[in-house]
Amino acid sequence: MKERLNQFSSAPPQTRMLVYADGSTTLLLDALVGERLSVRIDHQQQVPAAHVRRIGCQILGAAPDALVVDRQTRILTPDDEVISVNRVVIAGRESDRLVPPPDELLGPYLKKVGLALKREPIAVSRDTWPIGGSSPACVSKEYIIDCGSAGRVYVHERFNPRFVPLEPRHTLEPLERDG
Repeated sequence: MKERLNQFSSAPPQTRMLVYADGSTTLLLDALVGERLSVRIDHQQQVPAAHVRRIGCQILGAAPDALVVDRQTRILTPDDEVISVNRVVIAGRESDRLVPPPDELLGPYLKKVGLALKREPIAVSRDTWPIGGSSPACVSKEYIIDCGSAGRVYVHERFNPRFVPLEPRHTLEPLERDG
């Protein structure tokens, strides 16, 4: 994992903080934007783990016929700008308990219901931003949230490069004129 993190060593501070952090991404994004974020659900359904085999069976350890929740969301700023696009798969005996209400963000919801949460990083990488026509490169982060006996949650986040840039932005300073 450390080698993967090295690819972000020249990234701006806010990007390095998101990449290196092992806690709540939502809190960091709230701080970055300076306002409360909201969520929009693009897709959510229960499917057999075999339908999302790599995530459901291999990563989360669910039996192929076990039902998992497959969820795709967008995290929005107060101006409805998309700050991240997320794929979440939830597995476990109490997976229904791990699904937040439609207007609540996943991380804060899991914390609010009193679950002991442990994040297990899987990967950080450069990815393609899926919104808009130009498909620029973006930061991507994958991890598991272990919710103890309630279940496990796979999270794959892709961050809008406008908010979480891969490279420092260079602005030209106005030239000072002598006399």
